[in-house]
Amino acid sequence: MITITLQTAPSNISLQLGDLAYFITPSSVGGFQTSINGTNGGYDIPVFLGTIESITGNTISIDDSQQNSFVTITPSQGDFLMFAKDTSVNISGLVGYYAEVQMRNNSTEKAEMFSVGSEISPSSK
Repeated sequence: MITITLQTAPSNISLQLGDLAYFITPSSVGGFQTSINGTNGGYDIPVFLGTIESITGNTISIDDSQQNSFVTITPSQGDFLMFAKDTSVNISGLVGYYAEVQMRNNSTEKAEMFSVGSEISPSSK
Protein backbone atom coordinates (compact mmCIF):
# COMPACT_ATOMS: atom_id res chain seq x y z
CA MET A 1 0.00 0.00 0.00
CA ILE A 2 1.34 3.41 -0.98
CA THR A 3 0.12 6.42 1.01
CA ILE A 4 0.56 9.86 -0.54
CA THR A 5 -0.02 12.99 1.54
CA LEU A 6 -0.67 16.14 -0.47
CA GLN A 7 -0.41 19.74 0.77
CA THR A 8 -4.15 20.22 0.12
CA ALA A 9 -7.07 17.92 -0.59
CA PRO A 10 -7.44 16.87 -4.25
CA SER A 11 -9.67 19.39 -6.05
CA ASN A 12 -10.57 17.26 -9.08
CA ILE A 13 -14.10 15.97 -8.45
CA SER A 14 -13.59 13.19 -11.03
CA LEU A 15 -11.03 11.45 -8.78
CA GLN A 16 -12.67 8.45 -7.13
CA LEU A 17 -12.00 5.04 -5.66
CA GLY A 18 -10.96 2.46 -8.25
CA ASP A 19 -9.17 4.97 -10.49
CA LEU A 20 -5.68 4.07 -11.70
CA ALA A 21 -2.86 6.26 -10.30
CA TYR A 22 0.28 7.25 -12.22
CA PHE A 23 3.16 9.66 -11.71
CA ILE A 24 5.95 11.21 -13.75
CA THR A 25 9.05 13.13 -12.73
CA PRO A 26 9.18 16.40 -14.68
CA SER A 27 12.43 17.66 -16.17
CA SER A 28 13.46 21.29 -16.60
CA VAL A 29 14.05 22.17 -20.26
CA GLY A 30 14.51 25.80 -21.27
CA GLY A 31 13.07 27.03 -17.99
CA PHE A 32 9.87 24.95 -18.38
CA GLN A 33 8.81 21.77 -16.62
CA THR A 34 8.33 19.01 -19.22
CA SER A 35 8.11 15.24 -19.34
CA ILE A 36 11.12 14.99 -21.65
CA ASN A 37 14.08 13.20 -20.15
CA GLY A 38 17.02 15.52 -20.71
CA THR A 39 19.65 12.76 -20.41
CA ASN A 40 18.66 10.61 -23.39
CA GLY A 41 16.33 12.94 -25.33
CA GLY A 42 13.46 10.45 -25.12
CA TYR A 43 10.10 10.95 -23.51
CA ASP A 44 9.57 9.64 -20.01
CA ILE A 45 6.45 7.55 -19.64
CA PRO A 46 4.08 7.75 -16.66
CA VAL A 47 4.82 5.14 -13.98
CA PHE A 48 1.82 3.06 -12.92
CA LEU A 49 1.35 3.13 -9.14
CA GLY A 50 -1.82 1.06 -8.68
CA THR A 51 -5.51 1.39 -7.91
CA ILE A 52 -6.75 4.16 -5.62
CA GLU A 53 -8.21 2.48 -2.51
CA SER A 54 -9.08 5.48 -0.33
CA ILE A 55 -9.18 9.28 -0.40
CA THR A 56 -9.31 10.91 3.02
CA GLY A 57 -8.77 14.66 3.20
CA ASN A 58 -5.34 15.26 1.66
CA THR A 59 -4.25 11.59 1.87
CA ILE A 60 -4.56 9.10 -1.00
CA SER A 61 -3.96 5.37 -0.43
CA ILE A 62 -3.01 3.26 -3.45
CA ASP A 63 -2.95 -0.54 -3.76
CA ASP A 64 0.47 -1.19 -5.32
CA SER A 65 0.08 -4.99 -5.66
CA GLN A 66 -0.46 -4.60 -9.44
CA GLN A 67 3.00 -3.15 -10.11
CA ASN A 68 5.11 -5.39 -12.35
CA SER A 69 8.25 -5.36 -10.24
CA PHE A 70 9.59 -6.75 -7.00
CA VAL A 71 10.53 -3.24 -5.88
CA THR A 72 7.71 -0.81 -5.13
CA ILE A 73 8.12 2.42 -7.13
CA THR A 74 6.87 5.49 -5.29
CA PRO A 75 6.75 9.16 -6.29
CA SER A 76 8.94 11.80 -4.68
CA GLN A 77 8.14 15.36 -3.72
CA GLY A 78 7.78 17.46 -6.89
CA ASP A 79 6.57 14.57 -9.07
CA PHE A 80 3.39 15.06 -11.12
CA LEU A 81 0.52 12.79 -10.06
CA MET A 82 -2.28 11.83 -12.46
CA PHE A 83 -5.13 9.36 -12.67
CA ALA A 84 -7.14 7.51 -15.29
CA LYS A 85 -10.45 5.72 -15.22
CA ASP A 86 -10.44 1.92 -15.44
CA THR A 87 -11.34 1.17 -19.08
CA SER A 88 -12.78 -2.25 -18.24
CA VAL A 89 -15.59 -0.45 -16.37
CA ASN A 90 -15.85 2.87 -18.22
CA ILE A 91 -16.09 1.53 -21.75
CA SER A 92 -18.68 3.82 -23.33
CA GLY A 93 -20.70 6.96 -22.82
CA LEU A 94 -24.38 6.90 -21.94
CA VAL A 95 -25.99 3.48 -22.01
CA GLY A 96 -29.70 2.74 -22.32
CA TYR A 97 -32.79 3.89 -24.14
CA TYR A 98 -33.69 7.03 -22.20
CA ALA A 99 -31.67 10.05 -21.14
CA GLU A 100 -32.73 13.33 -19.62
CA VAL A 101 -30.62 16.48 -19.82
CA GLN A 102 -31.12 19.78 -18.04
CA MET A 103 -29.13 22.83 -19.13
CA ARG A 104 -29.13 26.15 -17.33
CA ASN A 105 -27.68 29.53 -18.15
CA ASN A 106 -27.10 31.70 -15.08
CA SER A 107 -25.68 34.60 -17.09
CA THR A 108 -27.52 37.90 -17.31
CA GLU A 109 -26.08 38.39 -20.81
CA LYS A 110 -27.70 37.03 -23.97
CA ALA A 111 -26.31 33.59 -24.79
CA GLU A 112 -26.83 31.17 -27.69
CA MET A 113 -26.25 27.43 -27.83
CA PHE A 114 -24.89 26.33 -31.19
CA SER A 115 -24.72 22.57 -30.72
CA VAL A 116 -25.33 19.73 -28.30
CA GLY A 117 -24.02 16.24 -28.98
CA SER A 118 -23.91 12.87 -27.26
CA GLU A 119 -22.77 9.29 -27.73
CA ILE A 120 -25.51 6.88 -26.71
CA SER A 121 -25.23 3.09 -26.91
CA PRO A 122 -28.25 0.82 -26.39
CA SER A 123 -27.60 -1.29 -23.30
CA SER A 124 -29.40 -4.37 -24.65
CA LYS A 125 -30.73 -5.54 -27.99
